Amino acid sequence: MKKYVMLFTFTIISAIMIVTVGNFYKQSLIQVSLIKVSPITAENSISCNNGRVERAQTKNVYAPVKAVIKEVSVKPGDKVRRGQTLMTILPVQESDASSGQSYQTYQDLLDSYEGAAGGFSSGIPSSLFPSSSAAEKPSGETEQKITSPSDGTVTSVFFGEQEYADPGKPVIAIAVSSEIQVRLSVNETQISDIKIGQKAVVTGAGFKNAYPGKVTYISSEAQQLYTSTGQETVVEVLVNIENPGADIKPGFTAKAKIILSESSDVLVAPYEAVRADESGREYVFKLEGKKAVKTPVVTKEEFETGFEIVSGLRKGDEIVANPDVVSDGAFVIPQRNQEVAVNG
Repeated sequence: MKKYVMLFTFTIISAIMIVTVGNFYKQSLIQVSLIKVSPITAENSISCNNGRVERAQTKNVYAPVKAVIKEVSVKPGDKVRRGQTLMTILPVQESDASSGQSYQTYQDLLDSYEGAAGGFSSGIPSSLFPSSSAAEKPSGETEQKITSPSDGTVTSVFFGEQEYADPGKPVIAIAVSSEIQVRLSVNETQISDIKIGQKAVVTGAGFKNAYPGKVTYISSEAQQLYTSTGQETVVEVLVNIENPGADIKPGFTAKAKIILSESSDVLVAPYEAVRADESGREYVFKLEGKKAVKTPVVTKEEFETGFEIVSGLRKGDEIVANPDVVSDGAFVIPQRNQEVAVNG
């Protein structure tokens, strides 16, 4: 009887010890997050958040001479053909234009006086009113037609009927193609990395799609940009948008990610997973069985998501994402539900 009691007691004690040791062992293990390394296409890029969408090819149409606008034949959004009449103008001479300005001055005074005097205007000097001979007609010349220089779409009409236009100011703007672009201001510290022909991705709050694009122009001069945070030196860059949809419109704000370089089929380890010892040798902790093993690696390029690994790791290896909590050879509990794919 005593024999069975002793065996039973020994069994109970052994079970308690096994449970206790097991719990202690589990508590001594370190929980780690793992990242599986796999080949990706990695990229370096520059982000510009101050872009503005605009027509890529717009032609301004000018009055050939100083003139008064007699008739406007188009409005913004109209499709026009090369040679189509946009405006009819009446050429004026300097004296005619001055008369028109004098008349406008008189009219402004008259409106102001009538507003104050209830319409009574007999007190305004007649000398302010231009002579009838000068005000009858802008010029003795016949009217002229302003025509479209090419096929396109009217985007802006800058003058209305009976207004004076100078030869140096555009009267109408015409988009001669459906192409649109984004005008960016790139900081001087980044401009040396940007080259014509580089690919870009354009996004914005006003349109849901992300559009591919390409750098088509880099200004040869820098300029000062004043913002709410101060002043910075920037260089103007244009990105042409490929196959724009109906949701992206000229005038929208936009962001552009300009891709500086791309590398395909490379292994990338996140920056936080790579450490260096006192000698500068880089390493990661790789999962081998249930242990985190210190593994030397050789890095090369730096991408947005991490270092390119050229030696020390292979496709499918799992590395510790939080290396500060482990040491070489430590037993770990992998948190595979937290695995993340490394993407460029």
